[in-house]
Amino acid sequence: RLVRLFGMSKNDERDIIDFICQHPSQVVVVMDSLDEAQINEDSLIWQIIRGQCEELAKLNLLVVTRPCEAASLLAKKSIFHRHLEVVGFTKEKIDSYVDAFFVDEPHKACSLRELLKSQPEVRSLMHTPLLATMLCRSFQMDKALPSTQTQLYQTAVLSMLEQSTEKAGHYTPGSILGDLRPP
Repeated sequence: RLVRLFGMSKNDERDIIDFICQHPSQVVVVMDSLDEAQINEDSLIWQIIRGQCEELAKLNLLVVTRPCEAASLLAKKSIFHRHLEVVGFTKEKIDSYVDAFFVDEPHKACSLRELLKSQPEVRSLMHTPLLATMLCRSFQMDKALPSTQTQLYQTAVLSMLEQSTEKAGHYTPGSILGDLRPP
């Protein structure tokens, strides 16, 4: 598997696996988006998570998942010693993010901050860097600001499609996936 992912030789892959097995306390394994993985409950990964793999019992394991899935993951018999939850941006961090995004356009930063104050449903979309970037980019392009996360994603996808087709010379206003346009 490592051979295919990283272009390693079979010997390199075996050396890495041997090192992990011989020195598990010196290794950190990061499993990102575990809730999205199609992993069988009897797999080695789940054996490690449940502490059923003695050879790797000292392995440092960092599992990243959506908050809605964290509870079910923690409810399963597991070896997790800590549960950390990353919380969204505070009001002050949102304002700082907007200022940083519009560093060359302070008037736009001020306008967006004022709009966010008056529209809490839009402000609620600014809680992560990805969503904040999408919202700021939408505002920067003078697009109508969405009030739901679905509308925000639709606006972002449409903007990306419009940019890519415009660069390719195939863009005509209103020609890109009209059915997906936010109301």
